[in-house]
Amino acid sequence: MNEKSGCRYFRQFCLRYFAAGFFVFLVLGFGLKAFGQSYFYFENKITPPGKSPLTYYTFLTLANNGSGIARVRYVDPASGEKRLLEVGLLDSTDISQGIQNPDHYLIPDGEPLPILATTIDGFHAPRILFKKEKAGENLYYLPINIEYHLPDGTWISSEMLVNQQKSATGLRDETDLVRVFYNESDDIFNDILYQTGNTGQRGSLPRRKEKLYLISVANTVDKVIGETTKIDLDKVTGTFTKLAADMNMEIQVYKISGPSLSIKAVESALAGIRPTAIDIVVFYYSGHGFRYTDDKSLYPRMSLRLNKDADLGKNNLGLESVSKMLLKKKARVTLCVSDCCNSDVGVTAPLGPDPLVVKDPPGYQPQINAYLVAQLFFPEKPVSILIGSADKYQVAVGNPDLGGYFTHSFTSEMRNVLYGSGSNVTWLSLLANTRAKATRLSLSAPCKGDGPCVNNRRLQSARFEVSK
Repeated sequence: MNEKSGCRYFRQFCLRYFAAGFFVFLVLGFGLKAFGQSYFYFENKITPPGKSPLTYYTFLTLANNGSGIARVRYVDPASGEKRLLEVGLLDSTDISQGIQNPDHYLIPDGEPLPILATTIDGFHAPRILFKKEKAGENLYYLPINIEYHLPDGTWISSEMLVNQQKSATGLRDETDLVRVFYNESDDIFNDILYQTGNTGQRGSLPRRKEKLYLISVANTVDKVIGETTKIDLDKVTGTFTKLAADMNMEIQVYKISGPSLSIKAVESALAGIRPTAIDIVVFYYSGHGFRYTDDKSLYPRMSLRLNKDADLGKNNLGLESVSKMLLKKKARVTLCVSDCCNSDVGVTAPLGPDPLVVKDPPGYQPQINAYLVAQLFFPEKPVSILIGSADKYQVAVGNPDLGGYFTHSFTSEMRNVLYGSGSNVTWLSLLANTRAKATRLSLSAPCKGDGPCVNNRRLQSARFEVSK
């Protein structure tokens, strides 16, 4: 490993760093698997009160769900020790008096972890400020500064010396930069530089015999939630269409939305598919959901009426009932998902703020990890997955620029995992991560109307079952 080759990025730092000779990476960390969609390199200078200036060199891996890992190099001014630390970061969405803050912070999540350091004393934890931008219909955030935490609890702004977004493709031509922050044994190093991961098969794949059947249903004409459900529909359809294309397998899509939404159309699609014993069936719904007081199922009913004057009792289907219908077709994988309220009829969910989303870096072309896809979608024995975005008597929160929080979290987690460098995944682990992310997002929404709240914030916790 040629550690000195990274010196062209911060020459003065490297001259000091290598003056004492070689160093050894300690292979520690938060267990990061390199599924970040975006990479950033920063150089920031701060001058704490009464102290000498200090420069931090930061490599940020940011996943498309708003979580991140920052590796930070610096020279401790008191001891002269050359340090490398790792900091977990989470998106912090701020609402003040019902008005959404146009900016976002990535804030520290837990204590910094020393990778190369005898102590973390004197380290100033970072929080990264992002500015909201919009290009056409696309909403995204750009990093504009890093602030650092002082011992008295205040934050000090820094001078941004370098602010660069990187892509995995571009970083393969900048291996010296990556080596300054990561060891060659780290998963992220291999994922960035070689796009291989540990066991994931990449590149062109042979044609698969399995077929994927997708029934995607959304109430896109509703005046209240139509904007969010349209985004949900596009995300889910796009996610599974890309998955099928990257796995080189056939997909049949039945999209029911707009004025075509009806219980008859959904029942016709459910009855019409003919999967074999090796195929995959996915049912997805985004729209209004509810439950009756005497409902025994813990999962919601899906409203399939366009006109509120229509008889709701004759124009709904229970999610669990749909799952049972599809299980009779005996596909290898049966996945039923709803993103809707699971509360009394007439309860309206509040809209929440949009979470941190960044632009795809230039040259971003993720390659699928076929090994992990096989663990989820090509199991040895049949598996059934049933997912409701909101538990009993909860509402489903979303944002008109982002869609439903659960759908956003689910599709993001699917991409993170299936296009990452990991070697093991289960439906339970994927859905547990999805639920945690969606719940955290829901807590950014103000508590209005009925349903559970925490500290005057809305609480939404998905319910799911995985059965073999």
